[in-house]
Amino acid sequence: MNRIQTARDVVLEKIRAGKTVYGINTGFGKLAQVNIPADELEQLQINLLRSHACGVGNLIDSEIVALMMFLKIRNLTKGFSGCSPEVVAKLVEILNKNILPVVPSRGSVGASGDLAPLAHLCLPLIGEGEVFYKSKRRNAKELIDKGVYQPVRLGPKDGLSLINGTQYSTALLAVAFLRARDIVLLSELAVAMSVEAALATDVPFQQKIHEIRRQNGQQEVACHIRNFLKNSEIVRSHKDCIKVQDPYSFRCAPQVIGVVRDTLRFVENIVENELSAVTDNPLVFAETGEVLSGGNFHAEPLAMAADFLSIALTELANIAERRIANLIDPVMSGLPAFLTKSGGVNSGFMIAHVTVAALSAENRTLSTPASVETIPTSANQEDHVSMAPNACLKLRQIVENSQKIVWIELLAATQGMDFRKPLTGGIGTRLGQEKIRSMVEHLDEDRIFYPDLEKSDEFFSDTVFIEAIRRISNND
Repeated sequence: MNRIQTARDVVLEKIRAGKTVYGINTGFGKLAQVNIPADELEQLQINLLRSHACGVGNLIDSEIVALMMFLKIRNLTKGFSGCSPEVVAKLVEILNKNILPVVPSRGSVGASGDLAPLAHLCLPLIGEGEVFYKSKRRNAKELIDKGVYQPVRLGPKDGLSLINGTQYSTALLAVAFLRARDIVLLSELAVAMSVEAALATDVPFQQKIHEIRRQNGQQEVACHIRNFLKNSEIVRSHKDCIKVQDPYSFRCAPQVIGVVRDTLRFVENIVENELSAVTDNPLVFAETGEVLSGGNFHAEPLAMAADFLSIALTELANIAERRIANLIDPVMSGLPAFLTKSGGVNSGFMIAHVTVAALSAENRTLSTPASVETIPTSANQEDHVSMAPNACLKLRQIVENSQKIVWIELLAATQGMDFRKPLTGGIGTRLGQEKIRSMVEHLDEDRIFYPDLEKSDEFFSDTVFIEAIRRISNND
């Protein structure tokens, strides 16, 4: 609060001295040359929230809204925004009371900040807009009339500090990253289980092969797969088979998934930096008394990170689709056609693979980069924008699709491993098989299959299981 107040004092001093400073006593964007009289400064900030609340489309998840509020508080408490302490305190109060603003998902180009989503986010501070409270959608004014909280008055720069920043894009990317991290780990488990199901060799995962390639992610993935396959009776059972080489989707899994891991590390660095960043404008440097206009609101780092992760996950899903195709092909896998004993009367995993093909094709369409799709806004004042929210929204769909694809590979691989009984899998693959069989029965004959496919969310939400798999992957 001391930092916030010190910067606030600089803003108030500029006004008392009669100085013209962008965002404090001027218009915005192309209207920056318009001076605003002192008696209209509060209305200027109120109008800013009202006019910028132009979002459309489906509402964003409450977990994203809550994270946006937390990130906005974090941004303002750095003491470079010049807003009033009362505004920050009101944000904290509303978040702690679990009053979550209604925020449409579309309407930001990711430059000049995530203006529309943040305007919707902050309208309830002044008693306007809509919120979710106690599981019901309500007008903010209704909560004020009932005494749940009281609105705050906006002073100079308050509104601009609230709506300027990358908190929407950051929240979207942070949540997508966390989900992607688990998808990558469990895709490595799926590889190991598919290797056993198809009686593929574990030779391509040997450490010496990957050390001389020198790629960090590749070495890491190969190590994880080796650890999952450790003590596998299935792998030992065919050491001397006549097969020379397996398809690339098995043999090159470390090379492909490895660069996905490298991409994750890059994205993690961008996200961690942005979580603690100051991204509004103009910025107040209290030590020197300067108010400087810059471009920290430009979300290009987030846009590119989201695009890179979209491409990486699309490739992870592409190679998973190929392994599923191999598992259901009796010529390639040596397993019953479509992983069912009575093929013909039963279709087995035939259409589950079609679903995977559809999802992976959708991923390829969605992985076209959004960050190169700049378009001028605000009468060419904001002539290059990041499109980070679009990149992150596409990424969220790719994450969802990829999760389902990895889940279907795990189901197919488990079905294949069942046919290798009484031989058992490795340390990690056995645990995976047991977990999946606790959720989904072996497909002896055709049944309505979509309830099993829909269990992917339950599986990927099991943090205890995922942590156990992570420990095995690292040989802990």
